Amino acid sequence: MGRRRYRQLVVGSERFRWWVSHRHVPEPNPAGGGPGHACQEVLVLAREGSPGVIRIVFAAGPERVVGGGGWGAHEGGVSRMRGGYLNLHRPATVRELLDEARAHGEVFGRAGEVDGWRFFDAVAARVPPETPEGPGNQKASEDREAPRMTSG
Repeated sequence: MGRRRYRQLVVGSERFRWWVSHRHVPEPNPAGGGPGHACQEVLVLAREGSPGVIRIVFAAGPERVVGGGGWGAHEGGVSRMRGGYLNLHRPATVRELLDEARAHGEVFGRAGEVDGWRFFDAVAARVPPETPEGPGNQKASEDREAPRMTSG
């Protein structure tokens, strides 16, 4: 079994570990035959010194595309057909999702899953689009502390 790779995010005096995964959950196969599956992208956040994690789940569905779901989606990418895109591998996206989850009452100390689509529009409006050169070239908003990230 491989070791889980995670990244770190520092917000003020708090340190968080985070990682992104892609998973399949069973669902009825609309074409009949054997069971089908639905794709989900999952951002997992753990705060240093706190038990439990927050799992922010983006499930594929009508008008919702998750990594591996076609239309050029990649692992960690979530989008809506009517517009909007988030790259869950970007520290700026992770920071905004963390802030949004906390603002909606999500706390560490208990394991839980949260529907990420609840936060999608607010976060997509605040995260600057990626440049062709890649997400590493993004400048943090001047009114926010820039997230620091390390690999683990």
